[in-house]
Amino acid sequence: MMKIFLVIALAVCTGCQANLFYADEPKPQLQQLTDAFRSYFERAKIRTSQLGQEINQYTTNLKEQMDPLAKDLMTKITKGVDVLRERIEEEVSTVRCALKPYIEYVTSPFEKGVDYIRESLDFEDLKATVLQKSEELRESLEQGVKELQAKLEPLT
Repeated sequence: MMKIFLVIALAVCTGCQANLFYADEPKPQLQQLTDAFRSYFERAKIRTSQLGQEINQYTTNLKEQMDPLAKDLMTKITKGVDVLRERIEEEVSTVRCALKPYIEYVTSPFEKGVDYIRESLDFEDLKATVLQKSEELRESLEQGVKELQAKLEPLT
């Protein structure tokens, strides 16, 4: 802000004095002020451009430094995950082997019970009994329907 004020003050002061180096007539104050502003903004534009180039260079350098680190980190993470997976698989296998006798002890009575039920039930006899009873039920229903029709016939 101070620089702008100095530029404006300098432009106003120099605009009041006669121009000894040029044979032309002096520039009006507004033109001198406009030229000073343009000059200031051109320098600011050049500085901004230089700053942008410096930032781009810094970003490029940083990326070049970070890429190998990121690759190394990913390699370490991948190796760590593989080691962890193998260790978990070993632990699960160990636990499974340790629990196997207990699981067999708990499940064997149920398996024996199922085997006993299978052996004690003769599915062919059961099937024949169900078929016989269903046939008897059908015949009984048919007899009931015939009797009901006989009772209803005189009413119609």
